[in-house]
Amino acid sequence: MALKIRTHLFSYLALLGAFISPHASARVTDIGLKCNDIPKALTVDHVWGGTRVAFDALENKGFIYIAYYDADRWLSVAQVDKCSGTEKKIRIPSRFEGWDAHNSITLAFDNLNRLHVSGNMHVSPLVYARMDTSDQLSGLDRVRSMVGQDETQATYPYFFRFGDGSLGFAYRSGHSGDGVELINRLVGSGWVRWTSTPVFAPASEKNHVNAYHTEFLLGPDGFFHVAWVWREDYAVETNFNVNYAKSKDLRTWENSSGKILPLPITPKSAEVVDFIPERSGLLNNIRLGFDGAGRPVISYLKFDASGATQLFHARRDEAGWKSVAATRWTYRWDPRGGGTIVGEIGFSGVRQHDGQLIEQVHQPEINSKTFVYDTDSLKLMEVRDPVHDDVTSTIAHRQGPAGMVLSLRNVRTGGTAAGPSDSHVISWFSRPADNRDKSRKCTTAAEPCNYVSELILSTIRSSSESRN
Repeated sequence: MALKIRTHLFSYLALLGAFISPHASARVTDIGLKCNDIPKALTVDHVWGGTRVAFDALENKGFIYIAYYDADRWLSVAQVDKCSGTEKKIRIPSRFEGWDAHNSITLAFDNLNRLHVSGNMHVSPLVYARMDTSDQLSGLDRVRSMVGQDETQATYPYFFRFGDGSLGFAYRSGHSGDGVELINRLVGSGWVRWTSTPVFAPASEKNHVNAYHTEFLLGPDGFFHVAWVWREDYAVETNFNVNYAKSKDLRTWENSSGKILPLPITPKSAEVVDFIPERSGLLNNIRLGFDGAGRPVISYLKFDASGATQLFHARRDEAGWKSVAATRWTYRWDPRGGGTIVGEIGFSGVRQHDGQLIEQVHQPEINSKTFVYDTDSLKLMEVRDPVHDDVTSTIAHRQGPAGMVLSLRNVRTGGTAAGPSDSHVISWFSRPADNRDKSRKCTTAAEPCNYVSELILSTIRSSSESRN
């Protein structure tokens, strides 16, 4: 099993950028219809939380869609009407049988506003479903194939948008240390394999390898950018080298100088940003962002000369890639082996905000902070406490079963969402992902077998809507 680094970041990132209005309970829609507000805290369903696995939530103009594992472990989708608060639910015929925290869920709308769902897999058959018609749950009651090839050992699914707005889908086929990244594209109502050759090679000379990469991120220059580390087998300590490539169409790839890279990219042909040997503290929680000039900035961890773990940033200038240490920690994080573990150090990747280059960082000695960097040198200039909004008071009081931790997820906007709207967050409880994806022996009072909690949709009122 692969080590997938999970961080504490989403537990506070979900709290940023919202506004609560405690006033009216009804609003007027953009077409003049009076609309009752959904409750500020709506119980959507009861969910199974034997391990901390990521749910997903997405909204369009009329509905909120939430994908989760229900109390009986079935992959489920709830549809919440944003005007009336009424709910509909459907089960996708895929059941979470194990304890694997890799089995995250991902959602997307296509250009016809149909919902697509994928999840519940780790080196297992592809699980994919989609609506037949916009905002109608019919069609989600069956698992479909996409292209019919390389769909028996799927992991890490996610949807994205091509430059022209069409829907894309990427996933790993194969095992950790011996897998390839495949890309599909939705054409009309059917999927096609977009890359006849995998982007990253599954082998380097005589050794198996596997690329652990960021998402393919569309930058302000019109290129997709990606950064990754290589791994030789399932053990996280075999990660090596930070690498980079870019592409206009996800078919033809090049390095930062514009030199074409033949596919699949191998450790020998890849552009290396930072040469880092195995067992040097390089993890697969690498992040990619952009500075104010639109240049890619890569965030990653590695040991310093004393053996402590530090956060580094790499950015290319005229002379080549330069790596700068952002921290001077004395803390060492050195996980070994495979399976999901709780992330001791997490970071969001840099982004431009109010004219400053910032990043959300979590580390046990400092807890959760906002780092502010100098845009020219990438050196750390300021450390701030993260700014939380009023949603904290809505969710923080929640108490879960013994041994459970609270998980939060922003409801993302997609499809035909129009204009200013309320913000929404889902929350639920689960056991922490601290058991390396193994089953739990819940036979003692210290660890009861009740892993079920309420899935709550919390709404933060927008002050910009017309209400009466």
